[in-house]
Amino acid sequence: WFWFWYCYCDWYCDWYCGGLLVTYRCIESHTMLRLVVIFALLSCALSAVHAFHTTEVPPLVDVPVWSMATLNEDGSTNFNILTYATPVAIMPDRLYCLGLFKKTKSYENFCRERKCVLLLLTDKHIPYVRLLGGKSGKDVDKEAEWAKLGILSDPALTLQEIDDNTSTPKVLPSCAYYLKLSAVGDITDGGESHDLAICKVDEMLLPGDGDYVANSQEYLSTAKLRALGIINEQGRIAE
Repeated sequence: WFWFWYCYCDWYCDWYCGGLLVTYRCIESHTMLRLVVIFALLSCALSAVHAFHTTEVPPLVDVPVWSMATLNEDGSTNFNILTYATPVAIMPDRLYCLGLFKKTKSYENFCRERKCVLLLLTDKHIPYVRLLGGKSGKDVDKEAEWAKLGILSDPALTLQEIDDNTSTPKVLPSCAYYLKLSAVGDITDGGESHDLAICKVDEMLLPGDGDYVANSQEYLSTAKLRALGIINEQGRIAE
């Protein structure tokens, strides 16, 4: 409406003696209308600028919760919690991009071995998220701690071998998917805290002997862990 009156109110018409008398409106009125329009537009622009504010809370997107199994120097297996795992290509090779926190045992193992197994966790693993992601493999023997859980609570928790290769880490049972990954190219320095690794999916495995249907089991997500108070809005294990 501002532009309508701006464009069409520069002229006005008077019917006089059967003819059309066209005159300019006074210069003062014309200038005033321009100022009103300019002021209105500036007000809208300033309002838009002031509609934003900074925040320390990241977008609370819901992503899958993985555990990355890597091989320690002594041949035992280390586990962590990994949510920075994103598929980036499907052809000619299926590729994943991993965000790896530098100050961890998992990072050291991956950089040395250049391979890992990604385990897509399920609700069955919720009680063990704090062990997997809340403690460092530099301080805790994750394989030994997990073995204690299997012995003391449920034999079904016993760690499993997914192939006969001794350089392949053991895996947690009851996962929705198992992805064997190997690094492609150099690991990219992401700054002070994280590095980025592009990995080729060497093999995708499902639990069971063929009776398990792919994607039939609901996987664990960050939204569920936030709802349970296990991780905070920053994505870290809650105190």
